[in-house]
Amino acid sequence: MSKLKQNLAAIAAVSCLAWAASAAHAADSYTVGLSVATLANPFFQGMTKGVQAGIAQHPDLKLINTSANGDANTQTNQVTDLINQHVAALILNPINANSIVPVVKEANKKGIPVFTLDRGAACGDCQVNFLETDNVALGKEGADFIAEQLKKRYGSVKGNVVDLEGLLGTTAGDEREQGFAAELAVLQKDNPDLKLVAKQAADFDADKAFNIMTQLLAAHNDIDAVFNGNDDNAVGAIRAIRQANRFAPIGDPKHIVIISIDGTEQALSAIRKGQMDGTLSQNPLTMAKQSVAYVEAYLHGDKASIPAHQFWPHMLLTKETIDSPAAKAYGLWGDEVSQ
Repeated sequence: MSKLKQNLAAIAAVSCLAWAASAAHAADSYTVGLSVATLANPFFQGMTKGVQAGIAQHPDLKLINTSANGDANTQTNQVTDLINQHVAALILNPINANSIVPVVKEANKKGIPVFTLDRGAACGDCQVNFLETDNVALGKEGADFIAEQLKKRYGSVKGNVVDLEGLLGTTAGDEREQGFAAELAVLQKDNPDLKLVAKQAADFDADKAFNIMTQLLAAHNDIDAVFNGNDDNAVGAIRAIRQANRFAPIGDPKHIVIISIDGTEQALSAIRKGQMDGTLSQNPLTMAKQSVAYVEAYLHGDKASIPAHQFWPHMLLTKETIDSPAAKAYGLWGDEVSQ
């Protein structure tokens, strides 16, 4: 064989080895597409950081990260683009449980597994895993918390309650309201002086909650407690109460009990200052990391270990418990994300 032929053969051999190595690397590397509802909400900022931290723990995973900025059409377009990029898996935090269904089913057709996080898609087994907090339980516990605080104040469960609902149309918003309304109705059967004086959707939005609560304070002189679909609602409600000069500290007979859901840094700060009674904290950091772990297991063929639906633990945080060993063990994600 001439020297030229030997060189050409060597180049061809090296090229084959390089191609084989590249193909093996591609086979061992997976791109995951993430779509969160919005990054304007601290909870979803925490969720995104949790996914990023989870991806970093798995060297074979890469992430394409998108946010829909609260617009369902934008989310549909972004997820369609992720599908067209042939991602290996999708982690979705849907804005609306119904509007996300067509693109989830399109991903199913393309063989792309879908994992939903905190909010689900209204199509049953179209999701490999739906990981969330038990939102019905959160709403129920919010009603029970209000009843407990009013009983401490009056000696019996009575008083006027406002319900600032979350973003209806999301599984989180709908189910929290379902849990709160059902439990409040149960409490009212035995406690007829427990009144629901107003119910309006504040859409998980602090400014909208502020405007609604401002109007309600003007219309009602005797509000005893406010249930909030999330911490953003509570932040808006507290601002309205303070601006209307209706704020009284915890323990004062005129104090308006504020209970909400999530565990954001703003809520933790308000609890520590005595402006807010409690939040039923989720932990988007640990929940998101678990979702990534399920993606990793699925892509490596371990499908049997992945539950179709799972509730992540939550914890009531009050001024008495917020800095307890139990709270630190659970994780004060609001503090972590704000650092």
